[in-house]
Amino acid sequence: MSVYDELTESQQFASRVIADHARSTAFAIADGILPGNEGRNYVLRKIMRRAIYHGREHLGLNDAFFYKVCDFVVGEMRVAYPELETQREFISKMVRIEEERFGSTITFGLRKLDELINQYFEECRKTALVSANRWFREYFSGEEVDILPPVSVSDLTSWRKHWHNEFLGNEFPTLTEEKNYRTFEDAYASKWSLEIENPKNIYRLISDFARLYDTFGTPKDLMFLALRDYDFDVPEEIFEKVFENSIKEFQESSQIGKTKQNEKINPIYAVLERATGRSNFHGYEKTEIEDAEIVALVKDEKQVEELANGDEGLVVLRNTPFYAEAGGQVGDSGKLVGQGNHTRNQKISEVIGEKIGLPEPFVATVMDTFSPISGLVLHKIKVEKGIIKKGDTVTATVDVEKRDATRRNHTATHLVHAALREVLGTHVKQAGSVVGPNVLRFDFTHYQPMSAAEIAEVEDLVNSYILKNDPVNTNVMAIEEAMAGGATALFGEKYGSAVRVLSVGDGVFSKELCGGTHVRATGDIGSFKITGDEAIASGVRRIRAITGFDAFERFREDELLIDRSLGALKTQRDNLPTAIERLQEELKRTRKQLDDLKLSVATGAMGNGSADSDGDEAREINGVKVLARQVDGLDGNGTRQLSDTLLARLKSGVVVLGRTDDGKVGIIVRVSDDLTSKVKAGDIIREIAPIVGGRGGGKADMAEGGGTETEKLAEAIDASYGVIERMLG
Repeated sequence: MSVYDELTESQQFASRVIADHARSTAFAIADGILPGNEGRNYVLRKIMRRAIYHGREHLGLNDAFFYKVCDFVVGEMRVAYPELETQREFISKMVRIEEERFGSTITFGLRKLDELINQYFEECRKTALVSANRWFREYFSGEEVDILPPVSVSDLTSWRKHWHNEFLGNEFPTLTEEKNYRTFEDAYASKWSLEIENPKNIYRLISDFARLYDTFGTPKDLMFLALRDYDFDVPEEIFEKVFENSIKEFQESSQIGKTKQNEKINPIYAVLERATGRSNFHGYEKTEIEDAEIVALVKDEKQVEELANGDEGLVVLRNTPFYAEAGGQVGDSGKLVGQGNHTRNQKISEVIGEKIGLPEPFVATVMDTFSPISGLVLHKIKVEKGIIKKGDTVTATVDVEKRDATRRNHTATHLVHAALREVLGTHVKQAGSVVGPNVLRFDFTHYQPMSAAEIAEVEDLVNSYILKNDPVNTNVMAIEEAMAGGATALFGEKYGSAVRVLSVGDGVFSKELCGGTHVRATGDIGSFKITGDEAIASGVRRIRAITGFDAFERFREDELLIDRSLGALKTQRDNLPTAIERLQEELKRTRKQLDDLKLSVATGAMGNGSADSDGDEAREINGVKVLARQVDGLDGNGTRQLSDTLLARLKSGVVVLGRTDDGKVGIIVRVSDDLTSKVKAGDIIREIAPIVGGRGGGKADMAEGGGTETEKLAEAIDASYGVIERMLG
């Protein structure tokens, strides 16, 4: 009998889930999909976490295990799928990172679960308090009870039993029976119980659980057990139904899994596509077309016959040099200039035998170009002069300076992709990009920040190919031929039967499928500089870079900053780092001396200038010394040090210090160890912090809090005496 046969039914099910999900995980990561919060990344994360949870819950695999299962998958299938072996190390790292993250997520999620339930009880308590006050005023004309101490779950249970046994058996009172309440506490407890057991409230709580599950992956069955632990009598089938409906509503209202391709196409675009057919793009060969015919005009999502001076709208050209935003490259901008339909006027002149003058010239600025439907190119324009009409012919001119800058950045992204794969490893895959005249943003799969040495190596590699001035070649071929030739395709992109293949030089270093516009040779890029490396999602990083004139401008700015720094520090270029370090050390010493001086002044003021003061300035409350003061000029650390000093002087007592800093209030409460059984610092701060519009918390001997209402700090400090007196009373 195999080990599998000896497992229970639930353990066998868990084993099948883990095996199936490990296969999906290994292949998905090898294809460049990483666990995340959107789209296919979100699906992968759910698959992985479900497998990890089943291993923990049903098989007792509390240590990391799933990455080992995925590695086993690679070992078993590497012959048929060699790409798995190529990505083996990366798959193992990414699965382990996600597994460790999920372990901490479960811990955090369970803590959030407790917070949700406690918040639920508190909200029900507040509602019950309002309801009980309403009854109290109506039947006894009593004064409203503003503050009632929180009631524990055990107290609530005993009150439930008390009410059931004494008055109503197993039923709660109706509105006409409310006079039977003997005390305000009876009314409060009964109404609180009703709020807690109200089905609408419970459904809302389960909906909050669903959000917790979707956000942190907190196991659903643990949530159900938590309800039972708190005496919620909710049938499991009801829990499941409410939970699943909430998950569905949450995901439908979110953007998870949605892409621009899934969004609903504006109906006017479909109408235009049917009416005008495909736009012919000539932007690879030229940046100007002299006889481009206007085949459609749109204003306010309606087709129109003309656009007047000052109007904004959309233009469809039969032939266009403008590149429509796609593949991360921004759309072109430029000008449309024309004389109206002079050809039509000329024909009319010939027919009627009279000369007809040419219409007034018009000029329109093309602000952007996009393609909502494949083959339909829309030019977003603003008419600067004259009237532009359907049927007119125009000279369509692309902003060449912007196009050239964009081309430099686009070709640079191809070099960056190749360089990253060479420096970091073949697991690197493009995860998105944005290229414009002043923007080069490249997203890629990688599991840790790049080191300074790695960034420098990528820069050197890209710039070496720029200096080689290799030609950039494009070829149109069948997609099967392109893939067989080693061209790189982006996962998730849609390609037709024929594709454009962009090769740098002989294509050994970089060969990718790409429909964008590019430089003629790598030397046109000029130079390349990485300006940032940041994480944007789990296992996905983003590089920001500059090329061409932007890079030269950055070099000039850096030189100016260095020269100004040298002048300010009065040092030589090679000594700049040492001079800055020396200045920082001097500043650190000066700040410490200033903090010590402030603390000394504050301590002296508290002790009336007496070095041997024992806290005589403190107020005595029920035999306990209490020192509450507002201090000025100290930061948070200095205030804590001062509280240490003052509490040591008191030997036994309570210290309350408040300070204001940059429009905010900070309060610290200290209680000597011998008094913590009577007075708790955390309880004090929770009562006085709301006075300054904030909150606080802490332990019995020390607590901190704050707020934003600086003008009420004195009131809060003074209130601390009354709070402590009540606690000691």
